[in-house]
Formats: sequence, C-alpha cells, structure tokens
Amino acid sequence: MPVPRSSGGGEYSASAQPTRRLLTDDVFDRLTDEIVRGSLAPGERIHDQDLAARFGLSRATIRTALLRLADLGLVETVPNLFTRVTPIRICRYLDAQDTARALSVFAVRYGTPVLTDAQVEALQVWATRLGDRDAVSREAIFDGAASGFFLVFQSALSNRPLDRALLRLRPHLQRVIGQYSHLLPARETDAVLLEVVAAAARRDADAAASAMTAYYDGPVEVFHARLREQPELSAD
Repeated sequence: MPVPRSSGGGEYSASAQPTRRLLTDDVFDRLTDEIVRGSLAPGERIHDQDLAARFGLSRATIRTALLRLADLGLVETVPNLFTRVTPIRICRYLDAQDTARALSVFAVRYGTPVLTDAQVEALQVWATRLGDRDAVSREAIFDGAASGFFLVFQSALSNRPLDRALLRLRPHLQRVIGQYSHLLPARETDAVLLEVVAAAARRDADAAASAMTAYYDGPVEVFHARLREQPELSAD
C-alpha cells in the first residue's frame, strides 16, 4: 500500500526544511523513524536525559526535537510527569487516512493531465513491482519505496500546501500500515493501483481518480476491517 509523501524537504519534518540542517533535525528524524517502525513502542516512556546520553547532545536539543514530535502527535507529554510514545489509536489513524484519501484523489485527478512523459515512465517503472505479490513488504513502506507512486502526482502539481499537509500525515499512516502490513490485501491493492497507472498513462484524469477512489473503497477498507479486529489497538 503506497503512503503519500512530500516531494520536497527531509523525511518527516512538519514544515519546510531550513537552509541549514540542525542537530535537532537529526534527532527528530531518528526518533520519528523509530516510532514509525515500532522500535519505540506505543506507550513507551521517553526520558530526555537518556536520549541526551545516547546521542551525545544537550538536553535542550533533545527537548526541542521532542516538542516537534509532540506537535506532530507522535509523542504525548504531561509536564513534570512523563513523555511517552503516543499509543496507536484507530480513530486517529482513520481520521488521518480520510484526509489523505481526499488529498490523494485530488492529486491524482489534477496531476494526471499535467504529467510529463518522464513522470509517466516513472509511474510505469514503479508499477513493475506490482501484480504478483502475496504480501506487501513492510520495509517498502518504512523506507519510502512505496511512496514513489504518490510522489509522481505531487511533483506534477508542485503544490506546496498539499505537500505540507501530506507530510504531516505520512508518519501516522506509515506507522500503522507498516507495522500491520501483514493485514494488507496485496493482490487487490496491486490490481487497482495498476488501473490508476494505466489511466494516468492515457492522461485520463477521470478514470485515474475513479480508480484511486476504488483503491480506498476496496483494498484500504479491507485493511481497515482487519485492523479493527486487532485486540491490542485502542479504538479511543
């Protein structure tokens, strides 16, 4: 299952990248990746002094990164008590996915007519991995390889507000989809995404957007139904 990503800037930063990369950016990206992958488990407490020792940085630098993670919703902080990794809550994930759906269908519909030949070729190359998978690789989700699909349409649009919105959503989607990738219906996902690529190659915006909608109504809904059956996930 592809995960929308931004066409610019760093991996997870919630705003446009500064011209000079800071130490806190490295900490932010490292911790985000660990939360997304589950190396830092949902509900796990985080201590800035431990992180400072681990990274060899000041507690002030660590706290700045943690504030950014809190702003993104990946950690929760109770002042003078604790900071912990935000638990995975299905309702929050579904809210993020609903927003991503609207933005992704928009990107496909309005990006398709302005795709260059090189961008269509990039879509077709990306699609060569589809068609006969029995499972979706979690590493492809975590390392961003699955994001190439959306990136093509976003690049065609060059819409900074769209990029920023999807960039904030991305780690929340990656976290759930990657950690529960075994629940994804791989063949159904491949079939509908191949339809999107074929329509985009014809520059048929309506057909591409319809196929993108079918992706969310079909394979994504199957994934969500399976996700709701997982007893360890909070519905709150």
